[in-house]
Amino acid sequence: MTAGKHSATGVLATRRNDRHAHLDALRAGVEARQELACEVVVRRGVAWVSVIGPSQARVEVGCDYVRSGWWFTWADGRLFAPVRDVEGVIARLVGELGDA
Repeated sequence: MTAGKHSATGVLATRRNDRHAHLDALRAGVEARQELACEVVVRRGVAWVSVIGPSQARVEVGCDYVRSGWWFTWADGRLFAPVRDVEGVIARLVGELGDA
């Protein structure tokens, strides 16, 4: 990766498409689940995955680079889970939305 505008600070610039790649992996995993649906929502240029449960309740999941790694986040910015655990994230979403 080439140095970005933050190279003087010692912070590597992250590739813009990393967020989209992680959200695409989440979207694909959610779409594979019969009890869930989802849609990609973009607000102010930032993408989210809106996950819809059996009762039509929704949660929005984002993705941010925090503490030297990518994390899925809740809509309010709280960290949800590392992006490497897509199946764990989906299981948690099923739990959150299953009884809603």
